[in-house]
Formats: sequence, structure tokens, C-alpha cells
Amino acid sequence: MDAAGAGVSPSISFSEDGDYVAQISGKELAVHLTPTSTDFKEVQVVKLKENSSKFLKFSRSKPVLPSSTHSYGGVSLPERRLLCASDARVSVWQLNSLQLLAEIESIEPKATYVDFGGDENEIIYFHAWNTKVTVFGLDTGRSQVIRAPKFSNTNGFAYRPKTRQLAILLKPDAADLLTIHEFGSYELIGRAILPTVDAQGLKWSPDGRWITVWDTASAGTKVLIFTADGQHFRTYTGLPNSDTSFDLGVRSVEWSTVSKARGASELLAVGKVDGTVDILNTRTFSRSATLSHVFQVDQNSASIWRERVSEDGTLEYAEASGFSAFDANADLSGPPRGVAIMSFSAGGTLLSTVDQTRPNIVWIWELESTPALLSALVHEHTVRQVVWHPTKAQLLITTANTAYSAVRYWSPYSQPLAVRIPIPRTETGKYDTKWLSTDDDDDSRFWFGTPEDYVLGYIEGMDDKPQFHVLNTIRSKLAASASAFAATR
Repeated sequence: MDAAGAGVSPSISFSEDGDYVAQISGKELAVHLTPTSTDFKEVQVVKLKENSSKFLKFSRSKPVLPSSTHSYGGVSLPERRLLCASDARVSVWQLNSLQLLAEIESIEPKATYVDFGGDENEIIYFHAWNTKVTVFGLDTGRSQVIRAPKFSNTNGFAYRPKTRQLAILLKPDAADLLTIHEFGSYELIGRAILPTVDAQGLKWSPDGRWITVWDTASAGTKVLIFTADGQHFRTYTGLPNSDTSFDLGVRSVEWSTVSKARGASELLAVGKVDGTVDILNTRTFSRSATLSHVFQVDQNSASIWRERVSEDGTLEYAEASGFSAFDANADLSGPPRGVAIMSFSAGGTLLSTVDQTRPNIVWIWELESTPALLSALVHEHTVRQVVWHPTKAQLLITTANTAYSAVRYWSPYSQPLAVRIPIPRTETGKYDTKWLSTDDDDDSRFWFGTPEDYVLGYIEGMDDKPQFHVLNTIRSKLAASASAFAATR
């Protein structure tokens, strides 16, 4: 998984709500159909035609809603599907009985990215060398081609929330190009030649109203805002009248979640290479605040926690004074590498950030009124991942600690915790976590994994002796899955 919690190892994939898990081992594909159930764990295994599968993806968990509603009550769920793609073939499986639904063959080899498109009936396929992208319609048998995509990853394209228009960056010649395509027909509905040196990516706002494109850092601060039909609306270039010779440019951008009060994404965070974050309000896309990853004297009210090994050999957080907490593990030998990790809480009022100058620190900011540092968590190892709960102000953190398999937990209502996970540690330090996304606000279950093992569970005893309660285990060995399945028969 990346810092936001999307993705796992190449041989295993989770559905976005965590309800399904798929694994590939050689020519065997195993699907755990009910891994979150406490009373039944069903695994089905089928044989693939090749043993070189490169992509394993689930279709969306929930249907696309009309813009006039935010409730799933009475809305039928789409049929859940799974794709498995190799260089020669894309296979699509329906999950109810794990039956092969469709195959796409005779395609150009060496795909660079394959996933479901606007819905479960579309496959988006990026060809080698970024020559073109093809969208295959499983229900129609037709295909649509868009030439010269700039990137073959999710930085270069995105589907609009709810209505599913495709926005994509193209590079047909010397200039960057943004195009918008209608869902289904992929008819061109918007086109803009970008005034960028080298556009680095695009993102739809979660409310579907805006598209942002950011330029390479060497061009200085340049963030372009477009309407949903591809019309240029604003360009943010940093503070007015500032000395551009000190502008190191943009590293990343992140939209806030949709506000319940306004039904809109109200903030856009612009992470800079100089280690600051500009907060823009989405009414005017002007700067409302700048966050600096340097502890200030007037931030003494913030709670600073430092990870340490307790007397019994377990990890814990201890409260620390501001300046002393930030003394160690700072990488000040070279130029700052920028703010690479930013993530908003479900309510959009909290923002977590990681500045690569001190990649071991998670900064948590309160944005509801006057932006201020709420808390900082200082770790002994580099932070790999920061993941907010889908509905509550709860945060999970993983670090590259090769000696201790643990998840770090933070909420504004209690002392942060470091909880050991009962799985073998990994020498690579690659620990990943993912909240189980359900409609139950009280659900705090999550997956935690290494390249070899994944477990589902929750933290119990937070006020006394916190422990991880295991509900299910997914091992990388399909033999273990097969024996577990046999035991249920």
C-alpha cells in the first residue's frame, strides 16, 4: 500500500471496502469471499491460463449515486468483479460463484497499467511505451482508444466522482494536454492545452466540481484549477509579490473530503518542496494559511509524542517537550525533499502530513478555525503510511521498522498507542494497513500485512493494555488457504 492506503503486494489484492481478498500464486487464483465474517470463511481456488499475472484488481464496492443524493439506502449494489491481467490476456471473474465472465485476448503485450474503468463493465488498459490507452466495454464488446497518455498510473487519469467522466493528461507533442471524456461513449467534452513545463498529475475534487493539475517543481509553484468540463478557472502561483527565486515548487496536492455542511470539498492542500503546505479555500482558490514543519515557540499547546522502547521491550509513546522531540533523525544534509504525504480526516477538519526532511514525523493539524498544530508523532523509523478511518477521527500509521511488526494508533481523544501485530516481522520493513470500510460508524477493524501475511482485527483494551485482536489471517501460501477451505467442508 502507499501512504494513503491504496494497494498491496503484487500477488494479493483487497477490495476497497476490505470485504474480499484475492491472491495469485503461479497459475492459482484464490479468492476469500467472506474474510470479514466471524463464523464462515470461504475460499475458492481456480486455475489461470498463465502464471505471469501482473495486475489483480477488484471493481468498486458501491454504486455510483446521482449528484442529488448521498445515501445508499434502497440502491442495489453493482455486481462485484475481479480482473486478472497478464501480458497476453485480461480475465474478468464474477465473485458470487467465482466464474469466468470475460476474456480480452490478442492485445499488445507489456501493459503498463490495467484496472476497471468507470464501472464494472469497463476495463482501462494502458499500452506499452504510453502509446495509447484502450477502454474495453465488457457489456457492449466495443473499445475506445485515446492516444498518447502522459502517464500510465493514477497520477495521469481519474474518473469524476458520481458521474464518471474521465479526465486524462496527454502528451501528443511538446505541450501537455488535458482532455475530458464522457462516460461510456468517451466522446470528447473538454480540451485544454496546459501552460505547464511538465505537468506532474491531476486530481478530481471529491465533490466532482474541480480538477487540479500541478506542474513540475522546477517551474515554481503552479497549480491549475479547471471546471468539470475542462475550462480553466484559476492558477495558483504562491504568495503574491514573493521572490520567485526562492520558490522550490510543488511536491504534491490533496483535496479535503466533502463537508457535510456544504456538500463540497472546502480545502485544497498544496505540499511544497520547501517543506511548507499552502491551504487554499475552494471558493476563491486563494491561500488561507501556510503550515510549516518547524516547531514554533507558540506551538507549546500541541501534544508532542515520541516513540520509545519500554522497560518490558514493547513500543510505546511518551510525551516529550517540543524542541527536544525534533532533535534526532532529521535529514538536514541536503536540500529538503518536500511534503510527500498529506491526508485529510473524514470530516475534513484534520490534516496529517509528512515532510521528507524529517520522514519519521507525522504532523497533525487542526484546520476548523485558525489552522494550528494539534499533535506530532515522532518515530524511530521512516513513516511508510498514514491512513484515516473512513468516518471517524482515528489514524493508523506504519513505519519501516524491520525489528517490530506494529501499527501506531492516534485519535484526538486519547494517548497514542503502538500495538504489536501477531505476525512474523519482515526484513524489508514493508508493513501495510487498511481500514475496513463499512456503513457502521462503530467499526474500527483493519487489515495489517507484510508481503507474506495479512491479518484482520481491531485494537482492544486501549485504556489498559492495548492488544490486537485477530479475527482472520490471510497467508501468502495457497496451500494454507486450501487447507482452511477443506476444514470448512
